[in-house]
Amino acid sequence: MATNKNQHFVPRCYLRPFTLDGADAAINLYNVDRKRFIPRAPVKHQCSGDYFYGQDPLLEAAIQSVESAYANALRQMLSPGYILLDEHRDTLRKFWLLQHLRTEQASQRSVEMAHATETVAGIDSSSFRLKIREAVLLAMRIFAQSMHSVDDLKVCLVRNRTKIPFVTSDDPAILANRWHQQTQRALGHSFGLHSAGAGH
Repeated sequence: MATNKNQHFVPRCYLRPFTLDGADAAINLYNVDRKRFIPRAPVKHQCSGDYFYGQDPLLEAAIQSVESAYANALRQMLSPGYILLDEHRDTLRKFWLLQHLRTEQASQRSVEMAHATETVAGIDSSSFRLKIREAVLLAMRIFAQSMHSVDDLKVCLVRNRTKIPFVTSDDPAILANRWHQQTQRALGHSFGLHSAGAGH
């Protein structure tokens, strides 16, 4: 059984720099659905759910190993005069992929896509219907199978030298494809992790 009941789909090590004074205790947040600003919300229960990934201790350990590597890299990256290391490039790519696949919104998108496929195929059976928890576990399998598919992506760090702080969200990893969006041949076609021009 997993040791942690409260499992984060956006880990606290990622949220820490966005917390008040970087203290990992409270965070200012804006609830888009309710159009409500919540100052000094406890960070402990943000972007998490009870057994979000289930109760498999091996899966929990695998996720924690990626998070630990990211947390260690982040500490170094935030230090003055840091220069990007190759090992941290690899850590950032893998962490991005995990984050792209693991959030509640990512799972919701998978459920909606599966439902749309059922509709197009004319299948109307609840026995085939993908649920959020199943989508989360499917995402973790996809991560294990695809983690090296992003090894060829270049990594660029952006340092904020302004007084305007960065913001983040509960679905912070973005997959884009500038080549795909600007090429006439690609119009009407979708893109994914393995597509030429993919970026994050």
